[in-house]
Amino acid sequence: MEAISLYIVEDEMIIAHDLKSKLTELGGRVLGISPKGETAVEHIGKLAENNGVPDIVLMDVTLAGKMDGIEAGRIISEKYKSGIIFMTAMDKNQVFLKSFLIKPYAYVFKPVDIDMLKIAIELADYQRKLELSNERMIIELKHEISQREKAEKETELRLQEKFKSEQKINQLLKQKHQMEIDLINRELATSSIFISQKNKIIGLMRKEINRLMKKGKVITKQDISKVLKTIDENVKFENDWYRIKAHFEKIYPDFFDRLREKYPNLTPNDHKLSALLRMNLSTKEISQILKITAPSTEISRIRLRKKLDLPKNINLVHYICGI
Repeated sequence: MEAISLYIVEDEMIIAHDLKSKLTELGGRVLGISPKGETAVEHIGKLAENNGVPDIVLMDVTLAGKMDGIEAGRIISEKYKSGIIFMTAMDKNQVFLKSFLIKPYAYVFKPVDIDMLKIAIELADYQRKLELSNERMIIELKHEISQREKAEKETELRLQEKFKSEQKINQLLKQKHQMEIDLINRELATSSIFISQKNKIIGLMRKEINRLMKKGKVITKQDISKVLKTIDENVKFENDWYRIKAHFEKIYPDFFDRLREKYPNLTPNDHKLSALLRMNLSTKEISQILKITAPSTEISRIRLRKKLDLPKNINLVHYICGI
């Protein structure tokens, strides 16, 4: 990542400064941090006046100001030619549909894996430089074609050179287009499917099968019971917890060790809830992942607060983020 200049737009300042610290350690050069889209556009505009436009902008989709990350990304991309990488915890399909026309270089889903982010930044920087080079080459080739059309209008040589130049332009445009498609496909293929979405879909399947059972369809209850059993086994949280834990420990190393050392009486379920809260997930998302109701999740949060002996004026999530 050496010599890649970066700009972070993230309204969670703890996350923003954590990213800045980690990216700086990896050799990146962070030019600034903004919590709002408006201030990011303004600040990058000032950097542009001094020829200091960032190579890559890490843009959170959901921001605190009037301008969301997608609109801010569009302005920065069009006006200053910075590469955009969107960071979000939203559903990938929803984000993709909203932002596809902007042609971001990558999508990174929260919680951010710093190793995956590093790869995404390096790929985006490489593609951006290649695209800028291609654009210059295309302009040069178009200029060359124009000059040859004027100078060699009546000769066979002009026709041959024009054909060759147009072939080169088409090849470069196809290459650019294919690179955009490949990068998007790679991001979509390597990004993990959000667990709560999977459980939601399976839950809907289970609801539909229950409905069929009540209506007395031709399918026997024994067959449907087997399907329900299979679904139940697949939505158990334990099947996904090991993947979540491995991913979590890469981003927040030694978190569980510090938690156990400070609060040795916490149960494994308390550790899981603490990890999900540290990932800044909502009650609804946590409920879907744990396969429990929202009220049950709230009760678990209250019990965890009591075990941590937190005063009422201390925010649970903020406290866990500080462990």
